[in-house]
Amino acid sequence: MKIKVLGSAAAECIPAIWCECDICKQAQERGGKDIRHRTSYLIDDDTLVDFGPDVFSQSLHFNFSFLKIKRILFTHSHSDHLNPTELRWRKPGLSVVSKSLKIMGGASVFTTEINRMSTVGLWDFKQLQLSPILYEHGKTIVDGDLKVTPLNACHDPNSTPFVLLIERNGKKLFICNDTGFLPDESWQFLKNAQIDFVFLDSTMGFSHPDAAFGHMGVNTVVKTHDKLLQIGALKKKAPAYMIHFSHNGKCLHAELEKFASAHSLHVAYDGLATEI
Repeated sequence: MKIKVLGSAAAECIPAIWCECDICKQAQERGGKDIRHRTSYLIDDDTLVDFGPDVFSQSLHFNFSFLKIKRILFTHSHSDHLNPTELRWRKPGLSVVSKSLKIMGGASVFTTEINRMSTVGLWDFKQLQLSPILYEHGKTIVDGDLKVTPLNACHDPNSTPFVLLIERNGKKLFICNDTGFLPDESWQFLKNAQIDFVFLDSTMGFSHPDAAFGHMGVNTVVKTHDKLLQIGALKKKAPAYMIHFSHNGKCLHAELEKFASAHSLHVAYDGLATEI
């Protein structure tokens, strides 16, 4: 399973476009890994995890084709992860589209899409050749050789948030952003899962290190990583990457790496490419 991080920031990006804080100023000056677009992932050229407002520029920057995408997996319906605008152009007469696209998510993902598309007369998934698949906690969706198991997240309940356990060719990827410390039912499911790779929400960074509801601070990231190992959810030497950073978390890449290295963690960045 090949994984490309298309973006590693929270909703505001880094630097945030209107912000005058020191973190944003330093990020602008340093460039490189301190420049972060909104979090999303590409898996094996055929699967997107989240579909935010940066997705077109990300496709150009990282040279991937939407024509190869078979499915989009949504973590939740917040606008930095769900941008239905780019789905409108699948309408006959606007584009030549011959293949169906599966979109998977919680209930509010589809409510949000329907509401936004209806304002411009696009409310019919069939017209856009979109096949919606609704998540249920702990229920595995099998699509070809890909398995997706959504688990309840600790985030805005109105956005029907899920963390995602993704399996392909015997390998397991756990995408765990936009959540605080996981709810009990998700921990129960993860026992002895033996995951090969994990991304962990780190939005609150150093400014609120013990944040555990909605998003995580750095201390809660360590706590989550430790528990994943303790219950056998994560293989002992499996890479664990911090991701989904906010300028309000008061953390730049070099400082994050220093913290992460002391806790057997790594720091994701835009363009990170790996294979498990």
